[in-house]
Amino acid sequence: MKETENQFSNSVENLQNLKHLYDLQLTYIRKKGIHFTFVFVKYSDEMSVSYEEFYQLVKENLRKSDFAFSHQSKQYIILVLSISKAMESKSFLGRLQTAMSTFKMPLVAVIAEIANSLHPLEEILEVGEEEVMSLDFSDSQIVVIPQFMEKERIKMKVSIIENDHITQSIFSNLFHNLETAEQDLEVRVFNDGLEFIESDWYRSEHHHIIVLNDILPRKNGFEVLHYLRGLPNEQKYLILFISSRNSEEAQLYSFENGADAYFVRPFNLKIFEIRIKNHLRRSR
Repeated sequence: MKETENQFSNSVENLQNLKHLYDLQLTYIRKKGIHFTFVFVKYSDEMSVSYEEFYQLVKENLRKSDFAFSHQSKQYIILVLSISKAMESKSFLGRLQTAMSTFKMPLVAVIAEIANSLHPLEEILEVGEEEVMSLDFSDSQIVVIPQFMEKERIKMKVSIIENDHITQSIFSNLFHNLETAEQDLEVRVFNDGLEFIESDWYRSEHHHIIVLNDILPRKNGFEVLHYLRGLPNEQKYLILFISSRNSEEAQLYSFENGADAYFVRPFNLKIFEIRIKNHLRRSR
């Protein structure tokens, strides 16, 4: 792979920008499961325009969120289409083909949909180049590479901040049984709010479900709620408040300070489970 990296370092314009963009797109995959695509568009010197003019035409048809990279071989252009799957990339290529109609040349392209963070950039560039260079200009053709399309399992953290051991066990079992084929739930139990805040468990980039009892030995639920909603990335937390207080005042106070749901003991565990399932489905 070292040899491949050197090859592309000498061939792709602005390779460092491409690497930075690739790493950024992988972050979106890991956090939210958002796919993106590489598109390799072939160029022929038989076209009625130069490579540079063709490159400009391609760029003009991109969205602001998409990027184009020229190749020193001048045989193809590399595109990165953000928030796109193969189907959206085909639609873009259809529009490009219309814009190319004056060239009287077929459109030849390869699409690589990236659905996981398991592959180094160099591998994708190598596979894309090999595929696009194997195609000829006898007719328009769009080839989709399937090998990068396996979905990545999304990791989500769950914190149960509760000092009653029976309740801890009930919630832990519930979450362990909710794992899906696309999501891993990492569950951790904390006996009080101070233990939770002093840990580094909540500081990662992952989406985080927090089951929070309002009455705790050290730092109660309201203190933890205030602390989390004061963090710069507080939107990643889904905070489910658990309380024995059924007053309207207590519920309003919780919601006004950032609770996403308020469950009064004793509550229907099935309703709680459905609420979690809906959240997991939306986060895929």
